[in-house]
Amino acid sequence: MRTIAMLAVIAGLGLGSLAQASATATSSFSPSGEARAIIGTFVFEPGQKLALELTGGDPCPCACGTIVVSSFVVLGEDGAVIFADRIIPYPVPAKTWIGRWDLVNANSEPVPEGRYIALVRTSLGEFGVELQVSAAGTGCLARWTQAEATICGIGLALYRLVDEDDDQAAVTLCSGERLMIALPGNPTTGYGWEIDDEPLMLQRADGLDYRPSSGLIGSGGTFYFRYEAVKSGTGRLELAYRRPWEVVPPQQTFSISVTVE
Repeated sequence: MRTIAMLAVIAGLGLGSLAQASATATSSFSPSGEARAIIGTFVFEPGQKLALELTGGDPCPCACGTIVVSSFVVLGEDGAVIFADRIIPYPVPAKTWIGRWDLVNANSEPVPEGRYIALVRTSLGEFGVELQVSAAGTGCLARWTQAEATICGIGLALYRLVDEDDDQAAVTLCSGERLMIALPGNPTTGYGWEIDDEPLMLQRADGLDYRPSSGLIGSGGTFYFRYEAVKSGTGRLELAYRRPWEVVPPQQTFSISVTVE
């Protein structure tokens, strides 16, 4: 592969006890002209979950057509596919794509400790994140504001992911980490997830706030909330699932205790 000068930006991120062990960012073109951007290495503990999405592109500096995500896979050290996303009906527009990996293999079994790469293939090229799964207790090895590699202004953002299974959990973040909350819901019923309380250590971030699970009317989907940890402290993040015009207790609640170190 011939490496060329491209816009490649890295600013790392530790997720909970995730930390960046080394800061690297590479970008290149293959002989066929396909672009590739890789960042890493990021350390996760067993049991954690991650989310990825493509960001940026406004204003468009180049490659201004519709970008499509064709697949999301996780490779082992030997290059073999450990996990392939079969939930999303690929290809999909990049603007509506959010990928997740629960640190499991194709049989939904926890992966062993080791090194992996999460690879997102798009019509623009490949975006990748080098990952390491290690035992608990890694701690915050580095402080960064974000994890991002960009090609033509399009970046791959990495998040610590929590969902409905993490209700009432305690989440520890390092300053600068990104957090994504994903909760199921159905706005066609009039219900939606709303923020009831949020700690001052977390700053809201923009992004897709809802994605339907299918094209069927009334099928429901997932609500998304994004935050960046901006200062140390402890507090609770609380959300409620309700109809905004009803003055009654919410149908469902979700909360986590957040500590930013």
